[in-house]
Amino acid sequence: METNNIEEKIYWQYQNIIAPFIAELEVRDNEYPIEIFNEIRSVFTHLSRYKLQKSDKDISAAESHSKRAILDCYKYLCISMEEKVCDFRNEYKDIDLGLADNGKFLPELNRLELKAKNAFKLAKETEVKNEIDEDERYKLFESAYNEYSEMDKFLDDSQEAILFASTHSKRSNRITIISCIITVISIIVAIVSFFF
Repeated sequence: METNNIEEKIYWQYQNIIAPFIAELEVRDNEYPIEIFNEIRSVFTHLSRYKLQKSDKDISAAESHSKRAILDCYKYLCISMEEKVCDFRNEYKDIDLGLADNGKFLPELNRLELKAKNAFKLAKETEVKNEIDEDERYKLFESAYNEYSEMDKFLDDSQEAILFASTHSKRSNRITIISCIITVISIIVAIVSFFF
Protein backbone atom coordinates (compact mmCIF):
# COMPACT_ATOMS: atom_id res chain seq x y z
CA MET A 1 0.00 0.00 0.00
CA GLU A 2 1.27 3.47 -0.85
CA THR A 3 2.54 5.45 2.18
CA ASN A 4 -0.01 8.26 1.72
CA ASN A 5 -2.81 5.68 1.78
CA ILE A 6 -1.34 4.08 4.90
CA GLU A 7 -1.17 7.47 6.59
CA GLU A 8 -4.77 8.22 5.67
CA LYS A 9 -5.82 4.77 6.95
CA ILE A 10 -4.09 5.44 10.30
CA TYR A 11 -5.93 8.75 10.73
CA TRP A 12 -9.20 7.07 9.71
CA GLN A 13 -8.64 4.27 12.26
CA TYR A 14 -7.90 6.77 14.99
CA GLN A 15 -10.97 8.90 14.29
CA ASN A 16 -13.46 6.11 13.56
CA ILE A 17 -12.30 3.19 15.70
CA ILE A 18 -9.80 4.12 18.42
CA ALA A 19 -11.33 7.41 19.61
CA PRO A 20 -14.91 5.99 19.88
CA PHE A 21 -13.58 2.91 21.72
CA ILE A 22 -11.68 5.13 24.15
CA ALA A 23 -14.82 7.19 24.74
CA GLU A 24 -16.78 4.00 25.43
CA LEU A 25 -14.12 2.79 27.87
CA GLU A 26 -14.13 6.14 29.66
CA VAL A 27 -17.91 6.02 30.02
CA ARG A 28 -17.95 2.37 31.13
CA ASP A 29 -14.96 2.33 33.47
CA ASN A 30 -14.18 5.98 34.11
CA GLU A 31 -10.59 5.49 33.00
CA TYR A 32 -8.27 5.75 30.01
CA PRO A 33 -6.02 2.68 29.90
CA ILE A 34 -2.34 3.65 29.80
CA GLU A 35 -1.50 0.87 27.32
CA ILE A 36 -3.77 2.43 24.71
CA PHE A 37 -2.38 5.88 25.45
CA ASN A 38 1.17 4.56 24.92
CA GLU A 39 0.23 3.00 21.58
CA ILE A 40 -1.36 6.26 20.40
CA ARG A 41 1.71 8.20 21.48
CA SER A 42 3.85 5.78 19.47
CA VAL A 43 1.58 6.16 16.44
CA PHE A 44 2.02 9.92 16.41
CA THR A 45 5.74 9.76 17.20
CA HIS A 46 6.26 7.60 14.11
CA LEU A 47 3.94 9.74 11.99
CA SER A 48 5.87 12.87 12.91
CA ARG A 49 9.17 11.17 12.03
CA TYR A 50 7.68 10.02 8.75
CA LYS A 51 6.53 13.56 7.91
CA LEU A 52 9.70 15.34 9.03
CA GLN A 53 12.34 12.82 8.03
CA LYS A 54 10.54 11.07 5.13
CA SER A 55 11.21 7.72 6.81
CA ASP A 56 9.10 4.97 5.22
CA LYS A 57 9.90 2.53 8.02
CA ASP A 58 8.19 4.94 10.45
CA ILE A 59 4.91 4.86 8.52
CA SER A 60 4.94 1.05 8.82
CA ALA A 61 5.70 1.32 12.53
CA ALA A 62 2.85 3.83 12.95
CA GLU A 63 0.49 1.43 11.20
CA SER A 64 1.57 -1.39 13.51
CA HIS A 65 1.02 0.73 16.63
CA SER A 66 -2.39 1.79 15.34
CA LYS A 67 -3.41 -1.86 15.00
CA ARG A 68 -2.04 -2.56 18.45
CA ALA A 69 -4.11 0.33 19.90
CA ILE A 70 -7.25 -1.14 18.35
CA LEU A 71 -6.31 -4.58 19.68
CA ASP A 72 -5.89 -3.13 23.17
CA CYS A 73 -9.28 -1.41 22.87
CA TYR A 74 -10.87 -4.77 22.02
CA LYS A 75 -9.20 -6.40 25.02
CA TYR A 76 -10.18 -3.71 27.50
CA LEU A 77 -13.75 -3.57 26.25
CA CYS A 78 -14.07 -7.37 26.55
CA ILE A 79 -12.83 -7.17 30.13
CA SER A 80 -15.17 -4.27 30.89
CA MET A 81 -18.21 -6.12 29.53
CA GLU A 82 -17.27 -9.28 31.45
CA GLU A 83 -17.03 -7.21 34.64
CA LYS A 84 -20.46 -5.74 33.89
CA VAL A 85 -22.07 -9.18 33.67
CA CYS A 86 -20.24 -10.32 36.84
CA ASP A 87 -21.50 -7.23 38.67
CA PHE A 88 -24.99 -7.91 37.34
CA ARG A 89 -24.93 -11.51 38.56
CA ASN A 90 -23.70 -10.39 41.97
CA GLU A 91 -26.32 -7.64 42.24
CA TYR A 92 -29.15 -10.02 41.31
CA LYS A 93 -27.92 -13.15 43.11
CA ASP A 94 -30.96 -13.13 45.44
CA ILE A 95 -33.44 -12.63 42.59
CA ASP A 96 -35.03 -15.55 40.77
CA LEU A 97 -33.92 -14.64 37.24
CA GLY A 98 -35.71 -17.77 36.03
CA LEU A 99 -38.83 -15.60 36.07
CA ALA A 100 -37.37 -13.19 33.50
CA ASP A 101 -38.79 -13.58 29.99
CA ASN A 102 -40.70 -16.76 30.91
CA GLY A 103 -37.49 -18.58 31.79
CA LYS A 104 -35.69 -17.70 28.55
CA PHE A 105 -33.49 -14.88 29.86
CA LEU A 106 -30.98 -16.76 32.02
CA PRO A 107 -30.20 -19.61 29.58
CA GLU A 108 -29.65 -17.06 26.80
CA LEU A 109 -27.42 -14.88 28.98
CA ASN A 110 -25.40 -17.97 29.97
CA ARG A 111 -25.08 -19.02 26.32
CA LEU A 112 -23.94 -15.58 25.16
CA GLU A 113 -21.49 -15.19 28.03
CA LEU A 114 -19.94 -18.62 27.42
CA LYS A 115 -19.61 -17.87 23.71
CA ALA A 116 -17.92 -14.53 24.46
CA LYS A 117 -15.58 -16.03 27.06
CA ASN A 118 -14.54 -18.81 24.69
CA ALA A 119 -13.81 -16.34 21.88
CA PHE A 120 -11.74 -14.17 24.24
CA LYS A 121 -9.90 -17.19 25.62
CA LEU A 122 -9.02 -18.35 22.09
CA ALA A 123 -7.73 -14.89 21.19
CA LYS A 124 -5.64 -14.71 24.38
CA GLU A 125 -4.23 -18.23 23.88
CA THR A 126 -3.13 -17.48 20.33
CA GLU A 127 -1.54 -14.26 21.51
CA VAL A 128 0.47 -16.11 24.15
CA LYS A 129 1.54 -18.90 21.78
CA ASN A 130 2.30 -16.36 19.02
CA GLU A 131 1.48 -18.98 16.37
CA ILE A 132 -0.52 -16.73 14.04
CA ASP A 133 0.23 -13.44 12.36
CA GLU A 134 -0.91 -10.06 13.63
CA ASP A 135 -3.85 -9.79 11.20
CA GLU A 136 -5.29 -13.15 12.35
CA ARG A 137 -4.82 -12.20 16.01
CA TYR A 138 -6.58 -8.90 15.29
CA LYS A 139 -9.55 -10.79 13.80
CA LEU A 140 -9.78 -13.10 16.82
CA PHE A 141 -9.89 -10.18 19.28
CA GLU A 142 -12.40 -8.39 17.08
CA SER A 143 -14.55 -11.53 17.13
CA ALA A 144 -14.31 -11.73 20.94
CA TYR A 145 -15.32 -8.06 21.17
CA ASN A 146 -18.31 -8.70 18.88
CA GLU A 147 -19.42 -11.66 21.02
CA TYR A 148 -19.19 -9.58 24.20
CA SER A 149 -21.06 -6.73 22.49
CA GLU A 150 -23.89 -9.13 21.63
CA MET A 151 -24.06 -10.27 25.27
CA ASP A 152 -23.92 -6.67 26.51
CA LYS A 153 -26.74 -5.61 24.18
CA PHE A 154 -28.84 -8.58 25.26
CA LEU A 155 -28.38 -7.58 28.90
CA ASP A 156 -29.34 -3.97 28.15
CA ASP A 157 -32.36 -5.04 26.07
CA SER A 158 -33.59 -7.35 28.87
CA GLN A 159 -34.02 -4.69 31.54
CA GLU A 160 -37.82 -4.93 31.50
CA ALA A 161 -37.74 -8.72 31.97
CA ILE A 162 -35.13 -8.36 34.74
CA LEU A 163 -37.31 -5.78 36.51
CA PHE A 164 -40.29 -8.15 36.25
CA ALA A 165 -38.26 -10.99 37.83
CA SER A 166 -36.96 -8.69 40.53
CA THR A 167 -40.42 -7.42 41.45
CA HIS A 168 -41.98 -10.89 41.51
CA SER A 169 -39.08 -12.44 43.42
CA LYS A 170 -39.43 -9.84 46.18
CA ARG A 171 -43.18 -10.45 46.41
CA SER A 172 -42.60 -14.18 46.49
CA ASN A 173 -40.00 -13.79 49.25
CA ARG A 174 -42.40 -11.66 51.31
CA ILE A 175 -45.18 -14.21 50.90
CA THR A 176 -42.82 -17.02 51.97
CA ILE A 177 -41.71 -15.07 55.05
CA ILE A 178 -45.30 -14.23 56.00
CA SER A 179 -46.34 -17.87 55.49
CA CYS A 180 -43.48 -19.04 57.74
CA ILE A 181 -44.45 -16.54 60.44
CA ILE A 182 -48.12 -17.63 60.28
CA THR A 183 -47.07 -21.29 60.44
CA VAL A 184 -44.85 -20.68 63.48
CA ILE A 185 -47.64 -18.73 65.22
CA SER A 186 -50.14 -21.51 64.42
CA ILE A 187 -47.79 -24.12 65.88
CA ILE A 188 -47.27 -22.05 69.04
CA VAL A 189 -51.04 -21.49 69.42
CA ALA A 190 -51.67 -25.23 68.92
CA ILE A 191 -49.04 -26.16 71.54
CA VAL A 192 -50.35 -23.59 74.03
CA SER A 193 -53.98 -24.68 73.52
CA PHE A 194 -52.95 -28.32 73.96
CA PHE A 195 -51.58 -27.60 77.43
CA PHE A 196 -54.45 -25.40 78.56
